[in-house]
Amino acid sequence: MPRSWYEKNDVHYIIMKRILNGVEISECFDKDEEFDAFYENLKKGEMPTTTQLNPFELKDYFEDILKKNPKGDLIHVSLSSGLSNTFNNAKSAAEEVNKHLESIAGPKRHVYVIDSLMGTLGIGEQVEELVRMRDEGASTEDAVKSIEDFLAHQQGWVIMTDLFHLKRGGRISGAAAAIGSVLNIRPIVHLTKKGKLAIENKIRGNQKAVKYILSRMEKYGDKYAKENGGDFINSSIWIARTSNSELFELVKSSVHSAYPNIKIKIGIVGSVVGTHLGGGGVAVLFHGAPRLDID
Repeated sequence: MPRSWYEKNDVHYIIMKRILNGVEISECFDKDEEFDAFYENLKKGEMPTTTQLNPFELKDYFEDILKKNPKGDLIHVSLSSGLSNTFNNAKSAAEEVNKHLESIAGPKRHVYVIDSLMGTLGIGEQVEELVRMRDEGASTEDAVKSIEDFLAHQQGWVIMTDLFHLKRGGRISGAAAAIGSVLNIRPIVHLTKKGKLAIENKIRGNQKAVKYILSRMEKYGDKYAKENGGDFINSSIWIARTSNSELFELVKSSVHSAYPNIKIKIGIVGSVVGTHLGGGGVAVLFHGAPRLDID
């Protein structure tokens, strides 16, 4: 989410860092231009790496929030354990803080850590839901239970286009990148039940890739809702891009045509997950069936 969203909604955050040419970069973008500049640099060949948050900085972060806020529990939503060890570090930090919490922040308070099993705007959607429950006065225990059920039914699908970025990152061979680019191959990536990125299919061309994503929405969103007494139209869909592209515009228009009455939210993938996806990718997030358990 953009930096101003956190400030507006009174949500604390800790930044995961990138490393480029030996220099640590700590930033939380707010404007589209900042995101676009990052992806333009990736397109030019920049290949940053990312780092996990360690237990010591997370412990300090939790304690600082509790000291500055005299009331309330703390719910921390972490990047998926399937993508980073940061969740395990956050859990260890929270356990340490909770042992001595009364001396730090007063009695009857607790730090909860949620494994989002998601990244970027998938986490943002969870935090949006937690903000809603917080503002409506829900108890911490009810909010934690509700969000754990919510995230288990978050569907995340990504169309990837920058095969040479995947090659530079060592995820596919140079030959596969070259052949795949010539043939306009679009890997379809699913955020799995274990919170990992898995290639679920490979489709040739943008039109067919978008059609495939719509079929996933129909099967795991619309059809699932109807079979379980829900209404897919009353939910919302996130469409998130890396760099701006024709594919992004095609996904937006196609989803709107298929579901004209559903609320569509637009976002940009942040730099940590974007470092691994590269430019040109488009993600579609919606609520529906439990995620697939695939590798």
